[in-house]
Parts: sequence; structure tokens; C-alpha cells
Amino acid sequence: MGSVFFSIVSHNHLAVLKSMNCVGALANKYNVVLKNNVQSESEALKEYCKEHHIHLVDHLYGNGFGANNNIVYSYCCEHLNMGDDDVFIVLNPDVKIDNNSVEQLVSTMFERKIRVASISLYKDADYNTRDYSVRHFPQLYSFVSSFLGFANKTFIRSATDQITTVDWAAGSFLAFNAGHYRKLRGFDERYFMYCEDIDICYRSYKMGYPMQYVPYICAIHLAKHQNRKVFSKHFYWHAKSAFRFLLSKHFNTRIKSTIGNSLSSI
Repeated sequence: MGSVFFSIVSHNHLAVLKSMNCVGALANKYNVVLKNNVQSESEALKEYCKEHHIHLVDHLYGNGFGANNNIVYSYCCEHLNMGDDDVFIVLNPDVKIDNNSVEQLVSTMFERKIRVASISLYKDADYNTRDYSVRHFPQLYSFVSSFLGFANKTFIRSATDQITTVDWAAGSFLAFNAGHYRKLRGFDERYFMYCEDIDICYRSYKMGYPMQYVPYICAIHLAKHQNRKVFSKHFYWHAKSAFRFLLSKHFNTRIKSTIGNSLSSI
């Protein structure tokens, strides 16, 4: 079984990282790389990462979610000798998972030769309130309903509690076979925020490797969703990303990535 590499992006998340008390524990067993996206937290993050033996990538600030994770992927390959048979996990700083759950997931991925997987996320420590992290690919009406506040959000359940093929899972937790991530060219960096997780799952689906949902492995996601009021920057980012994804479903649009060719299409 190969090694495990975590990619975590911090955008003023130092307080969250400390309060969650998860990343340090992960770093005791796995390769954890933290990408700082805000220069003002640089010195404090250096101390935190040194204390917990976390690799810190502290440059190229102000990037989007996809670009930051691609930077970490390249760092893992170039500096930590990550190979195609290893596992590359994208983890939000506000997600808490224990080492045993990670080990179970990685073992399952190797045994079943799974290329991309996700797990069940909950909003509370008692695992009572589900996060809407596993869904169907959206259509135009899905995005419009969401923007207007009429969305009836539903997540995909696994009735038998068995591994299930699903459309996509949120970027708060995505586990990739490292070689598959490379073949996908990672995230499309034209998405600054929102829908980059839908896009990469859709491209994997088109390659014949749809998302595998492992429902019996759980983690806590203490998310604070950003305000997406009309005319806010988050609304603009979401609308722009939604349009790009819908366009990509019907046309062979090119992706932008620092992994492999700077401009490529799948």
C-alpha cells in the first residue's frame, strides 16, 4: 500500500486549525502539506507547522481553491516523492477526521482500485446533521434555484451502507489516486471558487472513473458558508463557475492547470 498525502489550504484558518486539533494528529502518521494563501499569517503558520511537523508552502498567495491544491500536488511530487500509486487527499481546514478512518479509507481504495472517493460528512460531533456533500450533477435549473434560494438540497444516501457510485462530492474532502489526479491535470484553475469539485468529478466520470462514495467512513465538517447575496463577490464567483461548468458539459472546453500542460483538454 502506498503513502498518503494531505493537501490543506489556509486562508486565515490558523485559529480553526488549532481549535479542530486534527491536522497535527494527521501529520504524526501521514504527509501533510499546508498551503498558506494569506501572507499576513505567514509567520504564525511557520511556527504552527514547525511544531506539528507539517510541510508549509508559503508563497503564491491569493490563489483560488483549485490552483492552491494543484500547487500542493506539485510540491508533493517534486519534494516529497509522491508517486502514482499513492493517495492524495484534499481536506478543508474545517474538516476533522481521525487516523483510523483515513487508514480504513485508503485500504479500501487500494483493495478496490478506487481512483477517486469521498466519505460521509456531518455538521456536528454527534453525527446527527448531515452535510450536503454528495450530490447529482447539477442542471441549469439547479443553479437557478440555488441562486434564488429555492433549492431543495438533498444528498445521496446509500441504503445498504455499501460503497456507491455517485456523481460528485464536495471539495471539502476528496481522495484521489495520485496518478489519476495527474491524468486529470488536477483541478481546472479557471474556477476561482465554487464548482471546481463538480468539474473534476465530471471529468473523472467521463474518463470512466466515477466518484465512489464510502458512506460508512465519517468526518465532521464545521463549515461556515460564505454569504452569496446578489452582487456579492461570492455570488459572482458562484454564478461564473456555474456557467463555466454548464458550458463544459456541452462543449469540449479547455482547462487551465499547472499540472502537465498549462492548457489542456480532456
